[in-house]
Amino acid sequence: MGRLVVIRDGARCGAENMAADAGLLARHAPGASPVLRLYRWSPPAVSYGYHQDPDDFDREAIARRGWGFVRRPTGGRAILHAQELTYAVVGDAPSARFGDDLHAVYTAINGALTEFLRRLGLTPDVSAGESLAAARGAVCFQSAGRHEVTVGGRKLVGSAQRRHPDRFLQHGSILTGPAHADLLACLRGEDDGPDRRADLLAATTNLGELLGRDCEGPYADELEDLLAAVFQERFG
Repeated sequence: MGRLVVIRDGARCGAENMAADAGLLARHAPGASPVLRLYRWSPPAVSYGYHQDPDDFDREAIARRGWGFVRRPTGGRAILHAQELTYAVVGDAPSARFGDDLHAVYTAINGALTEFLRRLGLTPDVSAGESLAAARGAVCFQSAGRHEVTVGGRKLVGSAQRRHPDRFLQHGSILTGPAHADLLACLRGEDDGPDRRADLLAATTNLGELLGRDCEGPYADELEDLLAAVFQERFG
């Protein structure tokens, strides 16, 4: 098996980020080295799941804020990518490295994500799932689905996967601040009042809050260093 290839792309717009992830999946050949791509978003962008209806979103409100608006190649629910560290993994499935099915891939990658968090001094857990009513909501971070990473019962990492018969893409958001809650103002028919925002923030946490420091700027690069090192130890 080839060694893990790490790509650190810095900050790109939403369309470029999703095209890059989709391109990695399309170009991956069976037996090729797996790829870890780490990146951020500039300007912030709203991404919606492959099967979500774009008409559920107030595009004028998104445009007024100067944000991007892009469909992900994976499923799941909407996310405002603002204060976060984003990862993408492309590899063979089935494979000895990542396992035989969707759940095995999530478990393998979660092993790296939770080890990353433990090295930051945190105590992560992996959610067993959510209620059917919560799963029908439009906002990704309103609840923790199966295989998603939490700390203290609050969601910290949201991930989604796209699979082909011989390869997969999994990407996800590791929250570094509370800006994801601003998504509520851009959903049609969604309550964006202070109580709804407070509920969303109560259901989530972020590295800035957990570590008691600003996780933007130079420290974001240190977080990427650590995340890349842990993935290389696990899969390299």
